[in-house]
Amino acid sequence: MKTSRTLSSVGTMLLLALLAPLGAAARPPQPAGSPAPLPSLSLPPPGFVGAHLVPSEVTSAPAVARPGRTYVLHGRIVNEGSAGARGAVVIRLLRVGNPPLAIGRAAVRLAAHDSAGYGVHIRLPRALRKGSYALVACVRRAGRSGALGCVTAERHLQIGPAPSTRRARASAAAPSGPCSSGAHSLSPFGAHVYPETGNGGYTSLHTDVFLNYDTASNVFLPGTHVVLADQATQCLTDFSLDFERTSPNSKEGPDLTIGAVLVNGVPAQFTFVQPTYPGDPNGQNDPDPRAHAAGQLNPVGGPDNNPFPPACTPELMSTNPNKQFDLDGTQCPANKLVITPSTPIASGASFVVEVDYTGRPGLHNDGDGFTEGWFRVNQPGDAGGFVTTEPVATEDWMPLNNHPSSKPTYDFYDTVPVGKTAIGNGELVSQLVNLPDANFPAGSTTWHWHSPEGVASYLVENSIGSYDLTVRLPSSGIQYYEAQDLAVPKNRAATNKAIMDMQEDVLNFQVPFNGPYPFTTDGVVIGVPNASFEEEMQTKITFANEFIDLDTLHHENMHQWWGDNVSEANYNLTFFKEGLATLGEFLFIAHNAQVAAGGSSAAFEQSLVESFNQYYAGSDLLWTGAPSDPRPYTLFSGSKTYVRPGIAYIALRRILGPSNFAAALQYMQSTYRQGSVTEAQLESAFESFLPSPTASCRAALTEFFTEWWDTVYPPGGGANRPQITGPGLDGGGFHC
Repeated sequence: MKTSRTLSSVGTMLLLALLAPLGAAARPPQPAGSPAPLPSLSLPPPGFVGAHLVPSEVTSAPAVARPGRTYVLHGRIVNEGSAGARGAVVIRLLRVGNPPLAIGRAAVRLAAHDSAGYGVHIRLPRALRKGSYALVACVRRAGRSGALGCVTAERHLQIGPAPSTRRARASAAAPSGPCSSGAHSLSPFGAHVYPETGNGGYTSLHTDVFLNYDTASNVFLPGTHVVLADQATQCLTDFSLDFERTSPNSKEGPDLTIGAVLVNGVPAQFTFVQPTYPGDPNGQNDPDPRAHAAGQLNPVGGPDNNPFPPACTPELMSTNPNKQFDLDGTQCPANKLVITPSTPIASGASFVVEVDYTGRPGLHNDGDGFTEGWFRVNQPGDAGGFVTTEPVATEDWMPLNNHPSSKPTYDFYDTVPVGKTAIGNGELVSQLVNLPDANFPAGSTTWHWHSPEGVASYLVENSIGSYDLTVRLPSSGIQYYEAQDLAVPKNRAATNKAIMDMQEDVLNFQVPFNGPYPFTTDGVVIGVPNASFEEEMQTKITFANEFIDLDTLHHENMHQWWGDNVSEANYNLTFFKEGLATLGEFLFIAHNAQVAAGGSSAAFEQSLVESFNQYYAGSDLLWTGAPSDPRPYTLFSGSKTYVRPGIAYIALRRILGPSNFAAALQYMQSTYRQGSVTEAQLESAFESFLPSPTASCRAALTEFFTEWWDTVYPPGGGANRPQITGPGLDGGGFHC
């Protein structure tokens, strides 16, 4: 969600939209040529007044651990505070949907600025059900009181058969059949919304991110690299990644340099090329400059009346609507990193790519002139980066397969100055203090985060700075991480904390509609930069401008199912997930109406009817563009991308009935889990839950989708808007 493009409450949103468009032991094996990991220290960094206990790491249970057996887990506790404390390390088993289960504890006593190892005897219950369990070690900050700090064992405890792993290792299969270049885009022919992103010929399985980041200078230092584990889907002579080294935004954009590229540990050739419009019959190296042009529309047009589809979305330096077409027809930047391995990669073979780079991460200017990416924090006593990157700006701080349908799992190993905090997707595995070295003369801390679930390209989170990070362990078995920049004023931070503490209630409210929560963690990161939007970063929702509100939290948490677990197959389907997140806000409004009416379900349903009728009577801007066919400038239009599909889902719920509608949502969550969905698949899923699946009802529902998602209407409203609505709603209802 983009909050200056779509706002924190649905009513305000529509009004404004109508007015304006680790330590060494934790690191995985490294390919040849990777910098050696830093050694870890046992000494804590200086820091807090009073006791401040922090768990540094915990070992995993044996891979062959069995229920009913006893094991010993080891780890380390650090006291970053100025006073000694006594406390206890408690080991818990966590599984989503089950209360945390304490299976072992050990007393600890630390002096100020001290650290100590611990060993905890754990006994696994005999009656553990089959499945995956997180082993979490927690300690209270003040020893016997205060907020929790927790770390999660890198390897989950697996009872029963384990699911197949997505992590790839290099394999030595010989090429078979003709070999060719991988595609430089994952968009279809004619696409005109970020068609330059994504790369074909392989599947992205897992990514290890190693950042050596100096917060004061906002620079990635030597040793920064990514390791991408992929699997070829064709025989590859070469393949590509997305990486924006520099941009027209010379002040806030990136300034990054690649030092080396290795494939399976062997140095590989690399170069940067411009994208070509998808499906160009002359191939990706078409010599015609018009095949590499930017544009908002298909065809590009522009001053030279370019007849081809756009190869990329223009990077606008202004949000002025009168300037939205100014860069149409200009040349696309060379942001496709093309890598040629020493020998071709066979179809089906797994391979590992390492890209070493240094320099300044930065922001990307989107096709509407707004910025996204790595927002620098640079104020007295508070330096670092705040990462929020929809739709494409992950490529402005790391190379990757930059498309929402590409969803590798992730591990983050962020080495940062002592006293700084790094936050990534998923679970915190460890935070280990390192010896001083050339990069960090005063010492550093390596933070290791692990996401056991795949993450779409625009949802990769990796904020680094002066964050206060705590954990909550409620009865649901989900870890809730809460982080706020320490520069947030104390009164505002307290208000924010009260709302962050409501995230569990928000999630529990949304489960009956969407089905079980799809991840092992959830959380919020509140930063200080003046970013123009909030975003559903997977398991770490980002809020900018020092502020969080409950309406937007409902919207963004709904995205954990829609956009995060089940993603859009391409950018033109942004409306599908933003509409469902907007529905989340309508459901929250209805819930409040129900509570005010003493728990009346009729009040809940009537609130949804009133929300639909209010916006159905709205401005022409809802109807004069098709949600499924935006241009980059209108991709985050509040009216067409959020409100129109949002009320369409209210109508659809009336057509299917509340139970069938929820069943359809839960079917899609199960069927497309950790994947993406097309418009045809979305419509087919809803159709399969029609209460009366006659030919006439199916035809009426097909027309409903066409009217609501695919049709551009003339100005005027009234007859110039969808006529098929739903039972009990304004408009033509639904008849079959």
